[in-house]
Amino acid sequence: MKTELRVHEGLKGSGVVCSLTYDKHRILFDFGAPFRPDLNAYDGYVLHREKSALLDALRLKETPPVDGIYNKKDLTLFDGSIYQNIQPYEESDITSCVIISHLHLDHMANIKYLHKDIPVYMHKNGKKLLDVLEDINEGTYHETVVGVEYEEPFMHGPFKITPHFNDHPCHGSTSYYIEAPDGKFLYTGDIRFHGLSRERAFEEIEKLGQKEIDVAIVDGTSYSPSKFIHNPDKIKELSQPSKGMLEGMFLEQKIYDDIRTQLHDYPHLGLFNIYHRDMQLINALDTLGRTVVYEVETAYVINKTLDKKVSFYVQDVNTDEAILNYVKEHNEEVSFEELHAHPEKYFVQVSYKNILHVFSLPAKDGIYFHLFGDPFGKAGCDNLAKILNMTGTKYVGYSNVYSFNHAFPNHLSWMIQTLAPKNVVCVHSNCPEKLNAMGANHVLPEQNEPYIYEDGLLIKK
Repeated sequence: MKTELRVHEGLKGSGVVCSLTYDKHRILFDFGAPFRPDLNAYDGYVLHREKSALLDALRLKETPPVDGIYNKKDLTLFDGSIYQNIQPYEESDITSCVIISHLHLDHMANIKYLHKDIPVYMHKNGKKLLDVLEDINEGTYHETVVGVEYEEPFMHGPFKITPHFNDHPCHGSTSYYIEAPDGKFLYTGDIRFHGLSRERAFEEIEKLGQKEIDVAIVDGTSYSPSKFIHNPDKIKELSQPSKGMLEGMFLEQKIYDDIRTQLHDYPHLGLFNIYHRDMQLINALDTLGRTVVYEVETAYVINKTLDKKVSFYVQDVNTDEAILNYVKEHNEEVSFEELHAHPEKYFVQVSYKNILHVFSLPAKDGIYFHLFGDPFGKAGCDNLAKILNMTGTKYVGYSNVYSFNHAFPNHLSWMIQTLAPKNVVCVHSNCPEKLNAMGANHVLPEQNEPYIYEDGLLIKK
């Protein structure tokens, strides 16, 4: 009997779903939805169907056809047959669990489709954030979510699973070291070494490097489209292992230094958008020298997740009364009159969905910083720019992958060199073949096919 590794999604791009199965026990990691904005059927007009949600997700290839994890009723067609003969949870003898690396949607959005009795594990900070996002209708509900702590192992059948810290902006980001009866596996999740916790991130890899690793499944986002590589002809040069910062690549701290410099002594309003799930970024905004003023829902998320008070303003939108009252009770409100009287004092959140509020704010000659929140696609960015132009607001974006969320090629190579795995599988990348595996057996698996670890090699079963 051998542990089987399968990659169900994420071999070409995002939406990572992998699994390890030994006998009658299986671990899935992660369980996200592919980010394919150009192929998205839900364009703002097409509505999601409730009773057919899973069937539609399978048809649109937004969730993988994995046996033994979905409710039978959700897989059943009008004629009583099961869609694509996918085995329902109720008829499977496999006991599954899911481990989540972080709360970005391409890593966990589809836990909502899982049978309610399948446990979903994530770091306790991620669980806390997920619970709060449910309150503002941005959550991804699953009935059985369990919070775990770094370096506190737990068991799933014969598997021993140990969560480890990694540096990613999303609250509670985690790598997992998985000990199977016949092999030791590491799933890095999304990872980087240029964030605010970069020294701890390096130390964590050096610690993991003392363990035996037979197969490392690694995030290879920076080997994706050529637009993310300053010069595609230099990919081998960029991939030489080092902990240094290569030309054109910069530390996350430089983003905040740049914002602080632009706003220093600037007599006009600063504006920004953010992604609620990136709590590290939210913490960093307090260092910019201005009073940060949040939208009501974001203030609520910060209160509940980070347990700190903030400044907020009330926008002209429908807001849940209980959430509004909670925010008013626990935070300091800033009025539109005050924002107009002293725009130079404030850094104000204006999310894309609320972008028309720039017409009510003193936005003329202000600076709008696009800090990784919506919109993610070109059409949305074009619309955002059009509205900002109407108000005379300058736009500043930090969208390049090298500036924020994922490890640079040289850092990935350093990581693999330090971990010294026998085998490497690259996921979350459009060009996984370009990864520098540093002498390890570099496996490019076929989607959904079983691979086993045997005689030091990961091979197709």
